[in-house]
Amino acid sequence: MRPYDALTESVEPILSVIYRISALLTDPSPIDKVLNSIMESVTEGLGFNRAALYLIHEEKHLLECKCISGFTPRMEDMARGRPYDLRRHHTLETRVALTGNAILVKDVHADPILTDMDRLITRRLERGCILYIPLKVKGKVIGILGVDKKRGEPVIDEKEFETLSIFANYASIIIENSRLYEALLNEKKFSEDVLNSSVSGMLTTDVHGRITSLNPAARSILGVERENVRNRLIRDVFASIPEMDAMLQKTLLRHENMKGCECLLKRDKGENIILSISSSPIIEDAGSLIGVLLMIHDITSEREREDYLQRVNRLISLGELAAGVAHEIRNPLTGIGVVLDILKDRKRLLKADKDLLAEATLEIERLEKLISDLLDFARPKAFDFEPADINEIVRSISFLIGEQCNNQGIRLATRYGDKLPKACMDAEKIRQGLLNVIINAIRAMPQGGKLTIETGIQGADAKGERGSVTVAIKDSGAGIPDAVKGRIFDPFFTTHHEGTGLGLSITHSIVKEHGGTIRFDSEEGKGARFVVSLPVALKKPPPG
Repeated sequence: MRPYDALTESVEPILSVIYRISALLTDPSPIDKVLNSIMESVTEGLGFNRAALYLIHEEKHLLECKCISGFTPRMEDMARGRPYDLRRHHTLETRVALTGNAILVKDVHADPILTDMDRLITRRLERGCILYIPLKVKGKVIGILGVDKKRGEPVIDEKEFETLSIFANYASIIIENSRLYEALLNEKKFSEDVLNSSVSGMLTTDVHGRITSLNPAARSILGVERENVRNRLIRDVFASIPEMDAMLQKTLLRHENMKGCECLLKRDKGENIILSISSSPIIEDAGSLIGVLLMIHDITSEREREDYLQRVNRLISLGELAAGVAHEIRNPLTGIGVVLDILKDRKRLLKADKDLLAEATLEIERLEKLISDLLDFARPKAFDFEPADINEIVRSISFLIGEQCNNQGIRLATRYGDKLPKACMDAEKIRQGLLNVIINAIRAMPQGGKLTIETGIQGADAKGERGSVTVAIKDSGAGIPDAVKGRIFDPFFTTHHEGTGLGLSITHSIVKEHGGTIRFDSEEGKGARFVVSLPVALKKPPPG
C-alpha cells in the first residue's frame, strides 16, 4: 500500500465523523440529542465498542455520566447513578477533568497511575486498557470522553489516541454550543413565562411604531387579539386612545421613560375603562434604540375606590352639616307649630283663615318629614344587627311594590340566589335602603318597563363564612346622564320632580354602616343597575 493511500485511509473515517456531527452546529438541538449523536459517532463511526461521556456540574462539583454505551444495563445504571465528586474522589476520570490532560492506560495491572478506586472500578467493568480525553472549550474543561477495551482485546494505539483527541475537540465545541442554545431557550421561556404571568399589560413596538408583541394581560385589558394587531401601527390599532401614540412618539424622540398617563378606553359594549400607560425605550447592547415598551394598567377599580372614599367623606361632612341645620330648624319650627295650634283654637276665625292655617300646618308637617330624613341621613338611629336572610327581605319588598308595578305597566322579575348564608344586618334598615333604590327605579319608568331584582353572593369560601351577599336592582328606564353620575348620592340631588333627593343618600349611609358598598353602572337611554353588597360577617362592631 502506498504511503498516500495509508494516510487517506487513516484520515477519512475521522473526517467523515466530524462532518456528520458538524451539522449539529448549524442546526442547534437539545443537549440529550447532541450527546447521543456524539456517542454514536464514537462507537459506530470510530469503532470503539465501549465509551462513556461525562460532563462537569460546576455548582455541585460533580462529574456526571451523561451517556454510556457497550456495558451491561446494570453497569450503565451504576455509572449514571453514581457521579464522581471532584473534591473527594481520586480516579482517572476526576484527574482528567481537573488537570485537563488526557490519560492512556495500556496495562491496568502494571500502570502505577491507578488508585485503589480505579482498580475497583476496573475489575467491575472488566477493563483492559483505558483512554480518557478532556472536553475543552477555550481552555476550560467541560467534561471528559472515555473509551476502553476489555481484557484480551488489542490495546488502544497511538492512531486511535490521536483520532479520539481530534474528535473530542469538535465534540466539545458542539456540546458547548448546544448548552448555550438550551440556556438561551430556557431564558427565553422564563422571560415569556414572566410576561405571560404578569398582571400588568406589556406591549412593545419597533422604532416605526409597529406593534411587535403584547402579553395576555395587555390583550385582556385592551380587548384585542395578538394575531390581529401584530406588525400594525399603534396609532391605527388604538385610534381611540390618542394618548398612547403621543406617549410612544415622545419616547422615540427623547429616549426617556414617560410616567403614567391616564386615558379612557371605551369598549364595544359601552364599558368604559380607565387606563394608566407608561413607556420606556428599549435599548440594545450597542446603545441603539430598537423599540418602546408600553406598560398598561387597568386602574378603573382603583379610581372607583378613590371616588367611593371621596363620596363617603363628602357625605360625612354634609351629614354633620345637615344634622346641625336640622336641629336649628326644628326648634323654631316647633314654636311656629304651637302658635298655629293656638290660632286654630280661636272661635272667631273666618273660613279662609282656617284654610290658611291648615295649609301652613301641612307645610310644617312636610318640613318635619324633611328634618327627620335629614337626621336619618346624618345620624342614623341605633342599628339592631342580627343574622337575616336577604332573600326574605327582597321577597317582602317585592310583595309591597307588586301592585304599584302592575298599575304602572312594569314587569317585575325576581331571581333569588340558592343557599345564601344569613348576613349580619339590621333587616329593617336594609329594607328601607333597598326600597329607596327600587322606588327610584320605578320612577325612572313612568311609561312602563322591566324591573329586575336579583340576589347572590360573591367572594365566599366553601362554607359561605366569608364574602358578601348582593342585591342587584336593574331598570329599563332612561338611564343616568354622564354629567350627573358623580352626584346621585349627594343630599337633595334628584332628577325627579317629587321627593327630597335624600333617598340614595340615606341608602348610602345605611350600607356604609353595615361595612358594605353600593355601586352602579348606567348608560343613558338603556337604564341603570345598582348593586348593594353586604358582608356576611359584620366588619366592625355595631355602633353603641
